[in-house]
Amino acid sequence: MKQRALLTSLVVFCILMPIACADETTHQCASGDSTEDRVGCLDSDGDGWSDPDEYWNESMGADAFPTNASEHRDLDGDGLGDNIDEDMDGDVVNDDVDVWPEDAGIWSDSDGDGYADQGQHLLSDNCPFIYGKSKIRLKGCSDIDGDFMPDEYDDDADGDGIRNEMERAASSGTILYDPYNAASTPLDSDKDTLPDVLDDDNDNDGWPDDVELDRGSGVYDAESTPFNMYMGMNTGFFYSGGLTGNSFSSEYDPESFEISLSALSEIVFEELVIPLLLVPIYFAIFFARRGEYKKCLKTIENACSHVELIEIESTINAMVKERKIKVYHGLVLRNALEEKETEFGFESKTIIKNEEE
Repeated sequence: MKQRALLTSLVVFCILMPIACADETTHQCASGDSTEDRVGCLDSDGDGWSDPDEYWNESMGADAFPTNASEHRDLDGDGLGDNIDEDMDGDVVNDDVDVWPEDAGIWSDSDGDGYADQGQHLLSDNCPFIYGKSKIRLKGCSDIDGDFMPDEYDDDADGDGIRNEMERAASSGTILYDPYNAASTPLDSDKDTLPDVLDDDNDNDGWPDDVELDRGSGVYDAESTPFNMYMGMNTGFFYSGGLTGNSFSSEYDPESFEISLSALSEIVFEELVIPLLLVPIYFAIFFARRGEYKKCLKTIENACSHVELIEIESTINAMVKERKIKVYHGLVLRNALEEKETEFGFESKTIIKNEEE
């Protein structure tokens, strides 16, 4: 019952409310032929505008000249109808040069952007001598990208997707990007609003460019990462510790331990490359010294006199000092000299005196 009573009251309220409002806002006017401001009210001069009465005056739209069919309004209240008044808004600027002939507060627009030179008005131009269509914070100021934000407050004045400070930061001694020119824009391969020269990850695949360059994957290819560059499949993962569902991941994580074919290749070809390249040099030096040693040994065996052995001894001493043969080779050669000198009945001189390599 309470719900029915409430519903009935609501229906009665909705029916009677418009009637009450109409009684407060509408009044019966003298019958006539008006069509412009009111319909069907008295129009003495037949120009379509109703005659004023106690409920309807000129400010509401009634005819300011009810007996003159050629006039119906006097905007500035100077007694002259607007049709013949050369300055209908009374701002002392004739209508033929007044940009806003019906607004007494504004009349000129020097830069032609639709905003008035005069201040203290809703249409006042904050940059009266600079053409612009800005509407936010400042009106009538330069707005290159047409977003209604004035350039001086716009983080991306030219609307090219790169912030002004980023364009300046991407500039160099040879290339200068203009943040106020959409045609002058630094390259942004992954469209993340960061210029490539400032972006640590130019393909936005989660792998830093320096890592991809080091490993050999595509810096500008989001489909190419160090994990999938071998055999066309994923060949690695990051281990963050433990044995939970989040312990293993294929996403780049510098804080986790990487186990991958790419990391192994980096260790082998970068960290071990110098020792591997030195191996041939080690072998070359080894065989060169061994060749000198064998040559000296052969010379000793073929010696025919004490004088020749003395010359050989001096040569061997010099070669040991210059590291052309190893010290232990020198010791072996000294023994060979002593044996050969014994054959000639002559005691050998000391060839090597405790030299160490």
